[in-house]
Amino acid sequence: MAICWIGLFLTGCSENEYLVVKSDVLAPIRRTFRPETWVGPSPSHRSLKTLQRFNLVVHDESNWIRNYSFSETLDRLQVSIQNDPTPEKLYALTELAFLDAHSLLANKKQHEAIERFSLAIINAYGYLFTPEFEHLRNPYDPQFQEICRMYNQSLEQVMRVIASDGQLQSGATYALRLGNQQVHVEIRFPKSGPQHNFTQMKFVSDFRIQKLLRHHRTYGLGVPMIGIQGEQGTVPAIQQYYPPGMTKPLTAFMRVIDRENLQNGTLTKHCILEFHNTVDKSKLVINQTSVPLQTDTSIPLAFLLDQPSLRRSRDAATTSLLNPTEAGSGLFMMEPYDPNKIPVIMVHGFWSSPMIWMNMVNDLRSFPEIRQNYQFWFYQYPTSQPFWISATKFRTTLHNLYRNLDPQRRQSKLHQTVLIGHSMGGLISLMQTLDSQNRMWNLVSDKSFGQLKAPQQIRQSLANTVFFEPIDSVNKVITIATPYQGSVMANDYTTWIGDTLFALPEPTDVMAHQLIMDNPGLFHNTRLLTTKTSLESLEPGRGIFRFLETARRNPNTSYHNIYGDSQSSTIINKLAVASDGVVQTSSAQTNLTDTQIAVDANHISIVDVTPTILEVRRILQIKNTPRPSATALPTTGYTR
Repeated sequence: MAICWIGLFLTGCSENEYLVVKSDVLAPIRRTFRPETWVGPSPSHRSLKTLQRFNLVVHDESNWIRNYSFSETLDRLQVSIQNDPTPEKLYALTELAFLDAHSLLANKKQHEAIERFSLAIINAYGYLFTPEFEHLRNPYDPQFQEICRMYNQSLEQVMRVIASDGQLQSGATYALRLGNQQVHVEIRFPKSGPQHNFTQMKFVSDFRIQKLLRHHRTYGLGVPMIGIQGEQGTVPAIQQYYPPGMTKPLTAFMRVIDRENLQNGTLTKHCILEFHNTVDKSKLVINQTSVPLQTDTSIPLAFLLDQPSLRRSRDAATTSLLNPTEAGSGLFMMEPYDPNKIPVIMVHGFWSSPMIWMNMVNDLRSFPEIRQNYQFWFYQYPTSQPFWISATKFRTTLHNLYRNLDPQRRQSKLHQTVLIGHSMGGLISLMQTLDSQNRMWNLVSDKSFGQLKAPQQIRQSLANTVFFEPIDSVNKVITIATPYQGSVMANDYTTWIGDTLFALPEPTDVMAHQLIMDNPGLFHNTRLLTTKTSLESLEPGRGIFRFLETARRNPNTSYHNIYGDSQSSTIINKLAVASDGVVQTSSAQTNLTDTQIAVDANHISIVDVTPTILEVRRILQIKNTPRPSATALPTTGYTR
């Protein structure tokens, strides 16, 4: 069974791209109005009635197709709106300008089209936000929904033309003349400090989700965008945690402001093309009206995951297992550090990588209360080494992280960190909150650590592994499919395979045997020192699991456990020992957590299924209450 399990992992799974570029990127904004005539799109019946009602149609007998002059009717309608604006006229003008713009685009007259699209945006904005029309607007009217669509599509078309000219940059301006009206447009990127330096923009509508299980978006006004960030102006101590090409979900929105020219009394339309970070902001307030933005949080995430800088993380599951010296390790963030949000650090398990978390992160970020209060980070490590070695390195990484981000310890949210670990990653996360005292050292020796004879570097390395205190900045630990008592999959067969396949650093094994030779009689049990692989470290019955169960925990940290218990009705499963396919249920359960639930899922899919994700969401929203038994851990007296 164990060999079959290893074989299953070796076969792997195809690493498809997370995104696919659409074959026709303009398809979402090419849908034309109904009704249509055989000669092309025509104004809606309601718009034609409005033109007739206000006597705005300029007849043209020479035009046997429409029987009226399109451009002259448009001009007359603009003058009528300036003298006597009504919602019906604004809608009709928006529609006429929108249709004419598409005709100009079809004839490859892009810059003429941008004027018509701008005219559509300005009049759609007036329809939607003029205070005098508040009592006339009806969101249930199909016309209201159509004008929102025309606003969004016109804005996207304007932005595409601007981008093709290389002018979609913060601070850029341009001017238009629409009839006798002057229009000034200014582009503004988010102003959130140097850590939000956007060097490039991509249109969300250019891509299609391929690999993430769910596509999260909301509907409203604006154009969803992918903001790609540069490195300029970022503090080096923080920059080290950023992958190149970090992305942000943005939404572009054009605000229209009337400004009077004091010299001649004419009105100028001042248009501000704003880009809003929709991780933190999904609504605007305009003239005391709440306006939902059209957003997309999934495609910017998928775009980041497809970047070359993260391909190493995607391949790390096998690389870090078979050759840990070549695998990347450390902590990385998905978005710029925000001191006002609580970090959630996710730790993958055996033969895995941070990519295993992406469906969960994608779903969690779809909840406004989660994405506005939490930021998601990932720890990557070589999964071939014993888990207590990985825990030691993770502890060092966390200490360095807190020192780099907050040397003065003034950022309270940073010190409410949540750790989420899957499988072996759960054990690594748990060990960050334990007080080892002398108990872990006693697994190998009942004598004083001070009697150890070894070079200072080796002595310090061993001390860091067996002596540690809880990291007080960890507020919650969530373990998922974690083998609290080891895994029966770790046995003589898998240990042999691990020893054969895994390319462990040779000095580690040599140093362990040298320590034993140089200290005869010091060690009563050398398994902790001579364990070479993570598979071997997970063998049930080891003393390390008793230590994890009895070691003192930080009383100010809450613990939560989610385990898989497959409910398959097959005869084989009914006869087999209850498990998630890798970890037996008896090992995945623990009575030492504040909450615990079972989920019908296997060992791998458990991080993707909805019940797990909803439970994580629930746990994140729980406020910790310190246990009454203690408010702080006493100073421990290690016998070194």
